[in-house]
Amino acid sequence: MLYFKNLLVLVIGLLFVAALLNVNASAEAKNLVDEDKAEQVWKLTIEGNDTFSGVLIKDQIATSAFSFLEKLKFWDRSGHQLNETEIKKDVIRIRNFYNRRGFPNVQVRYRIEDGNKSWKKHVVFIINEQAPIRINDITFTFTNEDRYREVVMQNSDFQKTRRKSEFQEGDRYEIIKKPEVVASYEQRLKNLGFAYAKVSIEAAVDTAGLAANLTIKSSPGPLTYINNIDVKGDSSSSKGYIIRESGLKKGQKFSLNALQEAQREIFNHHLFRFATLNIPEQEQDSTLDLTMRVRENELRTVKTSVGFGTEGLLRGRVSWTHRNVFDRAHQFTASARASFIEQTVNLDYIFPYVFNTKSSFVVSPFGQHLLEPSFELFRLGVTNSLIYQYSRNLTGSVSYQFTRNAELSQRTDESLPDTTQNFNLSSIQLSGYYNQGFGRRSQNGWVVQPFAEVSGLLGSSTFEFQKLTVDVRRYIPLSKSTTLAARIETGALFAAKEDSLPTNIRFFLGGTNSVRGYVRHELGPQRVIIDSVRNDDGQVIADSAEFRRFVPVGGRSFFGFNFEIRQGIDQLIDGFGIAIFLDGGQVWRREPDLSLRPMQFAAGGGLRYQSPIGPVRLDVGYKLNPSDTDLKRFQGQDFGNAFDRIGIHISVGQAF
Repeated sequence: MLYFKNLLVLVIGLLFVAALLNVNASAEAKNLVDEDKAEQVWKLTIEGNDTFSGVLIKDQIATSAFSFLEKLKFWDRSGHQLNETEIKKDVIRIRNFYNRRGFPNVQVRYRIEDGNKSWKKHVVFIINEQAPIRINDITFTFTNEDRYREVVMQNSDFQKTRRKSEFQEGDRYEIIKKPEVVASYEQRLKNLGFAYAKVSIEAAVDTAGLAANLTIKSSPGPLTYINNIDVKGDSSSSKGYIIRESGLKKGQKFSLNALQEAQREIFNHHLFRFATLNIPEQEQDSTLDLTMRVRENELRTVKTSVGFGTEGLLRGRVSWTHRNVFDRAHQFTASARASFIEQTVNLDYIFPYVFNTKSSFVVSPFGQHLLEPSFELFRLGVTNSLIYQYSRNLTGSVSYQFTRNAELSQRTDESLPDTTQNFNLSSIQLSGYYNQGFGRRSQNGWVVQPFAEVSGLLGSSTFEFQKLTVDVRRYIPLSKSTTLAARIETGALFAAKEDSLPTNIRFFLGGTNSVRGYVRHELGPQRVIIDSVRNDDGQVIADSAEFRRFVPVGGRSFFGFNFEIRQGIDQLIDGFGIAIFLDGGQVWRREPDLSLRPMQFAAGGGLRYQSPIGPVRLDVGYKLNPSDTDLKRFQGQDFGNAFDRIGIHISVGQAF
């Protein structure tokens, strides 16, 4: 027995020694590999950069180091090879960067440090900024047309341009900003009527005293007025109509902003797909000829689209458009769209010019069928809207809508028949839309959408109520590929009779574009649907009932919010992105009451794919604090399952 024990100890010892030798051999082999491996920039540091951030300076140089994610890729430690020649060039790049921004005496050097591996290198750029050149004095001169000097200098818009200019007395003199300053003054002069204005900047720089005296020379040329507008391009509309749509008039004082706005007005018109407005070569005097080139859209088009979503399931749309009815540039569109929850037929007739180019009038008769969880609605009506686009990012409208409605509501007891409510609605609607960022693919800034509705005017409505809502959104780019998106929406209904309003007028929350984690309209007050239990003779047993389901009933006030971080992952899969979100809100039968119905929340994440028709979206939300109703619990019994806490949403387009 002792023999076997000693033999076992010997074998274990030999195995240990072999393992130790193998480890040492592996380590020596790895060290040999490391010695043969090309030197890489593992870390890059900027020191002494008091004025500019290290991130900004790193963008100016060729040398780059491993990012945090790249360091995790242990199988691939290449791609940032150390090149000392390139580092020396980077020293010159950094020096030029500082020189152009007012630091003529900047000193830049570098050092290379060893890391914990022979191939890992730490590159450090050391910057000694020194004192910058400051603007000591700014003088304005006017050449040729000095008689306009006082008019220009006293103009409030010109003074505003001076106050916002990148060149101010006491500031650093940054040569790189010179073109921007020249362009701002030229644009201001052109907006004051000087179509041929030219501006130049001369700088007397004292490098020893670190001071710069600037002379801004303006050559405004003649004060110009529009004499003639020549329209070119094939068009089914008259020259006079196109000029009217531009908003320009003969004898109008020239303005660069007015020309840009006129081009936008033509381009935004439904009849045109292309418009340019420029100044042809001509003698410089007080009258100015312009050339406008336009190209029309096809006068008649048919469009179809098909999509899929978890709410409406299969949906489709078809439309026919005529863009020049009666040769007056009026537009007529007949369209139909259908899904499993909505079928609508619309006729839209647009008068594109009412008071001016910014105003239009739309007549829209329609028919609609809605099939919601708690009601079914048929309605016929017409909407007349006056739309005014004040600017590129601000639009308002006032509408009058009249509808005849038939609403079929489910009763709580199946032994009772469903009720059909017939009613008329007549209301004035006011809406606004403000979008700080013009692009929709890369949103940025604020979006505000207020809405107000007053029903019951002139005694032509079955119900009298007032409805107010507001939707506020904010988009904040956190990086080139990351965006924080947030939305808050709230609203209230005010009615003469507390419970008289039809279901379709009330507020609902939950769904693909609302509080995810909840299915459509599920968040908020709900009522129970039960099946009556009958005896063998078919008589209802009064004390017996069988649970069927809950249906939402909506409310007269609501509050909801969404917070979402959107992350593009184009570097991994082109066009793909991910998102995480936190949504919440509540609907109240009457006024908000958190003690009666507290806020409820849902969190989750999703995938995005940027397709040709927009972002295809898959979101999965999880209810954080569901009620018994949300979990299908009735009178102490559980009629639900685990999936009642989860909402799965598939759609095209962002949630908000």
